[in-house]
Amino acid sequence: MFGKEGQTLVLNANNKLVQKILEEKEGDKVQLLCEQLYDLALIQNAPLDSEAMTKFVARSNKIMMMLAE
Repeated sequence: MFGKEGQTLVLNANNKLVQKILEEKEGDKVQLLCEQLYDLALIQNAPLDSEAMTKFVARSNKIMMMLAE
């Protein structure tokens, strides 16, 4: 799992990506997309630390490669 204890992430259930995740519920893609959404929410509030940013960029590249296939 990811995130810090006590943090709350509020998502728009009408968002198509959120709906897709709720439909899938499990799997590698779901974990990948959940982590990406979480980091995007964090970025809106403050910069990620260097380790988190490295993971975010690597994950972004992985998602882009999946879309390119």
